[in-house]
Amino acid sequence: MLGEINYFSPMIKNKFAQKILITGMPYSGKSYVSAYLQKRGENVIDADSIKGLGQWFDRSGNKIDFPRDANKEWLDTHDFLWDKNFLRSWLDEQKSIIYLFGLAANVLDVTALFDRAYYLDMSQKVLKKRFSNNKRTNPMGQTEEQQEAILRDLSGFTQKAKEKGLIFVQADQSPEKIYKIVMG
Repeated sequence: MLGEINYFSPMIKNKFAQKILITGMPYSGKSYVSAYLQKRGENVIDADSIKGLGQWFDRSGNKIDFPRDANKEWLDTHDFLWDKNFLRSWLDEQKSIIYLFGLAANVLDVTALFDRAYYLDMSQKVLKKRFSNNKRTNPMGQTEEQQEAILRDLSGFTQKAKEKGLIFVQADQSPEKIYKIVMG
């Protein structure tokens, strides 16, 4: 059953060392919800803080630094990707429950490494409202062209997350409600 934990799964070595992924588009509230969980004493990790996990790449596979003023052409020819082997090793080293918050172009390709995966879902209307109240420190989504790219990608990514079986959580809820959903 979706959302239930199978403690007999070979992937789960320790029922107290659950690996939980919480993802969503930029502006979905990942940082906001992670701050709330952290205040509640949960072991929260921002994927961007894991050195060696993620990097921008061009279509030829070359590592590239993200330009703060990245335009449509640049975004159409580059992806931010997580290293699946690195992530697998990093997760294997974790000995307690963790909540990993983050997004990469290939995040849906690594969900099998987690015991549960949640998707913070939102409408274009909510997303546009969050653009206008921008208080982000993450460089992605700061320019109008970057925000347009996020809007373009929203419906396709949401559909792929459904097909992959992620647990959907409405991102416009309070962090308290999201916390209750994630905690079961």
